[in-house]
Amino acid sequence: MHRVGIVGAGSISRIHAAAWARLPVKLAGWHDVVPEAAVAAAERWGGRAFDSLEDLLAASDIVDVCTNVTAHPEPVLAAAHAGKAIVCEKPLARTVAQCEEILAVCTERQVPLFVAHVVRFFPEFEAARRTVQAGTIGKPGMIRTVRAGGFPRMGGGAAARRYADFEQSGGVIMDVGIHDIDFHRWCMGEVERVFARGLLEAGVPQCDHALLVLRFESGAIGHIEASWAHTPGRTRTHLEIAGDQGLVAWDSRDPASLSWRTRADDMPMAQNALQEADHPYFAELAHFLDCLDKGREFRVTPHDALMAVKVSQAALRSIRTGQPVAIADFRE
Repeated sequence: MHRVGIVGAGSISRIHAAAWARLPVKLAGWHDVVPEAAVAAAERWGGRAFDSLEDLLAASDIVDVCTNVTAHPEPVLAAAHAGKAIVCEKPLARTVAQCEEILAVCTERQVPLFVAHVVRFFPEFEAARRTVQAGTIGKPGMIRTVRAGGFPRMGGGAAARRYADFEQSGGVIMDVGIHDIDFHRWCMGEVERVFARGLLEAGVPQCDHALLVLRFESGAIGHIEASWAHTPGRTRTHLEIAGDQGLVAWDSRDPASLSWRTRADDMPMAQNALQEADHPYFAELAHFLDCLDKGREFRVTPHDALMAVKVSQAALRSIRTGQPVAIADFRE
């Protein structure tokens, strides 16, 4: 049975712990820079609190990194050098250079690396992509997504300060928009260039808002709206993919169904009721474990994780310069 060690005892780690509890693994324990947080997590979820990262690595086969993004590289690289299988919350790192270093070490050490871009495991987003892949809407030409909510105050305190510090969080694009950057690539292929507008320079991170236009190598176009400037509460998500033969759409305000129609008829939009599915955070960790045991490629590859960060960083440069940024030529 695999032994799982979790690095970081914040809010996302508790979601991961609940998912691991449903899987055939043993929770070895926790390490956090705040020792009291690791102790509290161990008391709630099991395992033990480790005083050092090295001790956690020695007691684990799988290392699940759930720290804030600026703290990802250290435990991920340490786990890779120790030969441990790795799960890391998105984004993989704050910079492209850090991502490239991680990928190089994991490749050299032949260490499995799975980055938790969870939107690929939301049933409605999976179903939309399957509709596209099946050819139901013909050749896809446009994808549009909205992911909008209030500033992630997380009860205030240190977590809120990290989100408000652009150098740590990357703002709404790296925290929120990166979900849809990854999903767009999954559906439409590689991004050729990006043009973005946002409130990066406004100095009010609590209402950060960004609009991205992606041009894909296929010629298709993507539109992303990512926002912390909406009423606090449940995040609203919206998805549309249009092809030359139809349209697939979903909106979180009507979560019970995914809808589509084709251009071949004039009938009202058909409804496809989605069955209640496993929590996507459980689904992604179950997928990771299944692929690890069977030696299969993860749905989210290390390259996917790198490109999500690269397109995010290119979008941030576009906001600063007012110009579109070509992905192939992008260097930090």
